[in-house]
Amino acid sequence: MQGIFILEFSFLHIADIHLGRPFSDLSKYSENHKNILNRATEKTFNNIIDFALNNKVDFVLIAGDTFDSENQDFSSQLILKRGLKKLEEAEIKAFLICGNHDCVNSYNKNTFNYAENSLIKIIGINTPNYTDIEVENNRHEKIAVLHALSYTTDKMNENPIQYFSKSNDLNRLMFHIGLLHSDITSEKDSSYAPCSYGELENIGYDYWALGHIHKPEPQINDKIQYSGTVQGRNIKETGAHGIRFVNVENNIIVRNEFIKLDTVRFEEVTADISSVDDLTQAYDIIFDSLENILNDDFCDLHLVNLNLSGITSLYGDINDNFYNGISDKISESFNQKICISQISNKCEPRTDNDILENDDGISGELYRTAYNDLISDEIISGYDKEFAAVLEKCEFDEKEYDLFKNAVKKSAKEDCVNISSLIYSSHESGEN
Repeated sequence: MQGIFILEFSFLHIADIHLGRPFSDLSKYSENHKNILNRATEKTFNNIIDFALNNKVDFVLIAGDTFDSENQDFSSQLILKRGLKKLEEAEIKAFLICGNHDCVNSYNKNTFNYAENSLIKIIGINTPNYTDIEVENNRHEKIAVLHALSYTTDKMNENPIQYFSKSNDLNRLMFHIGLLHSDITSEKDSSYAPCSYGELENIGYDYWALGHIHKPEPQINDKIQYSGTVQGRNIKETGAHGIRFVNVENNIIVRNEFIKLDTVRFEEVTADISSVDDLTQAYDIIFDSLENILNDDFCDLHLVNLNLSGITSLYGDINDNFYNGISDKISESFNQKICISQISNKCEPRTDNDILENDDGISGELYRTAYNDLISDEIISGYDKEFAAVLEKCEFDEKEYDLFKNAVKKSAKEDCVNISSLIYSSHESGEN
């Protein structure tokens, strides 16, 4: 019996490496952390090359802004050249387009003068600025058609879609990929290479590998993707960064996965300390909140903006001494893998219960109502219909049901006390 032939291939979608771009405000970090930051982009790029080699992908796409500046320093050029050489030695093809930070005119054509038969193609340097390329695997089977555009200068105000081959001209037996550095948006006044998702969909390609937007979002579907910058450089670029790993079988995408490969990560972490009245307990909550972000092998350092929230009696104790002490303790506890970049006190002060009890305004009235069990039971009884639905859905027995209602009552009381504190504090401070 003759077997079914399946044509499989895989590729990486990378964008916005920005080799040579420094991190923001290095002065506030230790020497050890500065060393990690200074080599983060190079290490992240090397992680990507290693991932390509280990997964034996057929080709790599880099969707613009490989360099941060048209004035490319030698070190950045060397990092890129060495990485591309490793790919070529492993018989992995690489296709790069030029973006607004590294337009065609910024490349030294002697440095990046790859031969016509090379597996490395820099669009606009080794090819025309727009080109259609039939991509083969190592068995010389045609696996895809790449449609790629590079920009000559750093300004591109016209819609780039006009340059791309249209759906009527496509060989439908092939898998078609668009490689584009652009601002894909529905906003008509977008300033850089503006076009829309609808225009991309109408062209009829099977995948769009996009660059320019640094967050892995927005994504409309598996076929139109921003991979985002590979390495965040400031607190505006929070969260994981990396690449997309795409597998195709018989012209159908069977896997499109975001792979986190960044070595330094900016994080925004919020710790609610309203449930505790002791600084050591507050530290435990903060520690647990930070522990949750340590789950990636490649990430050497997490730079954290820590936000403390909640209505708490500890409000007056959260000061510079607390900040300094907790920053040092966290760095030590997590073996230097977490550095507190900034702490923001977004807590609200909790008013003493005796004061609320004796307050003759709305704060006192709300507080006393919360702790009047008779009134509390009346309020709870008003929700019997809703609670009955919970009882049925969760299959509580009678004892579990009572525990549930008591937990709701306790939570409601705590919320009322917190609100009482907020109202009292705002009146005391003269806020309206």
